[in-house]
Amino acid sequence: MRLIVLALLLALVLGTAQAVPLQGSDGNATVVLFGATRTPLDDENATEEILKVDVGLVGTENATYELLDQNDKTYSPGLYKTLQPALGGLPGRQLVYFLIPKDDLFKLIKVTPKGGLPFAINWWATPKGFNENVIIRYYGITDWLINPDEQGIVMQLRAANNGTKDIYLTPENFTLLDQWGWPYRPTAGFDPEVIGPGMASETRVLVGFTGVSLISRPAALAYNFGAPDQIIINLENDMVALSDEKVYGANATKTVSASAPATENATALGGSQSQVQAASAEDQTNQTKTTNTTTKLSSLKEKIAASKARLAGTQASLHESTKNESQNSTA
Repeated sequence: MRLIVLALLLALVLGTAQAVPLQGSDGNATVVLFGATRTPLDDENATEEILKVDVGLVGTENATYELLDQNDKTYSPGLYKTLQPALGGLPGRQLVYFLIPKDDLFKLIKVTPKGGLPFAINWWATPKGFNENVIIRYYGITDWLINPDEQGIVMQLRAANNGTKDIYLTPENFTLLDQWGWPYRPTAGFDPEVIGPGMASETRVLVGFTGVSLISRPAALAYNFGAPDQIIINLENDMVALSDEKVYGANATKTVSASAPATENATALGGSQSQVQAASAEDQTNQTKTTNTTTKLSSLKEKIAASKARLAGTQASLHESTKNESQNSTA
């Protein structure tokens, strides 16, 4: 019976998993946000981390960006990395690096295409799932390690007690599902804690998964997978844009173009440009009091280099751990 239930769950995840990027346009150029991941710095006491935003460009060779966080502070990129140049009418792809405070949440990203007009794209909301006993909110991937054989993925979340009895929260409550619904159990995480009724975990917690196939893509995060009270958060379909009310306030007048779901087809991207309004970013600047915290390029490069060194060390350790486990299992 359990195998039947798991098979149905696999089919459910497989049938619903599809990426929904966000996009904005000035009427000529379109910029697509495919996703964002966070990378810790090499110093465990650091109060900042690196945010990498995966960006697609259609109808423009380049663009400049500014992030606006929940406290109305703005952050400018410290580094751009071209993955695919926009040439001959074909779209381009790039990574945009920001140095941000740890655990910061964002409202929107301002975009100015080269030679175009500025617009804004509402940032992703943090998806949540719940049942009568617990609420799980997912904050994203905070580290992603890849070696020649496998992936290691660290996710950040928070749990709240939605019931009338204490709940005991451990990393083992969580399961990572890939695009085919294949389950991965956690191999690292937070210290277990008891959460009382009406309370939440003391802080956001981290759950790590290693031994993830290089072919697998994180598609869903499950709480009590396979149990009657399971919760499944779809990491693709549930990652939608914040509402205008959340970004601009219930009584605010929106003066910058909003985000919209994007398709994965470049032709469709260009054809959907008329759905998004172009406007001036000056009005948005007047609407919110912001503090510009630009990171110098050289400084961020140094931090990224140090972070890469940390990743290399962690990857080597991960590879060695997997090798030892394999030897033990065959002994």
